[in-house]
Amino acid sequence: MGIFNGRVKVVDPRFNLQSDKLTVFITKGENQSLEKAIAEGNVGLVRDRPAANGGTPTRAVGRCDKATYTAATGDVELTGTPRVQEGPNLHVATSPDTVMVISQNSELRTHGPSRTEIVQQPKEEPGRENKGAAKKPAPQAAPAQSVPPAALPTP
Repeated sequence: MGIFNGRVKVVDPRFNLQSDKLTVFITKGENQSLEKAIAEGNVGLVRDRPAANGGTPTRAVGRCDKATYTAATGDVELTGTPRVQEGPNLHVATSPDTVMVISQNSELRTHGPSRTEIVQQPKEEPGRENKGAAKKPAPQAAPAQSVPPAALPTP
């Protein structure tokens, strides 16, 4: 077993992880290998899922209080009010007891109460092309005006 404390970072082909503390468990014997890893405190996890058509992979970013990686399955279990964002979509636990599991192929399973925010990207209108079109400058807000303290009502 090994324990690492303070701004721990793990860069692995399967995922990147950061936390305040990381405890790793190594199997004994001739063929020593990672059995399990437990990250605790301000855990951030990034895992890319390859695109089916060979395009840009989809990135999932998880945050939680504790994450447990099990080498035998490749799963990462997130506990302590976990939240996972994939692209613009966000999946958030609504209870500290909710558990989210990110599988080896980056599929998300949730056990317990949660909510999902799905952001639909606007579709481009057919027949409209913006090639060579000049962009209009974005409208700018008027400068903020402050009210002098004397004008504020007294409590």
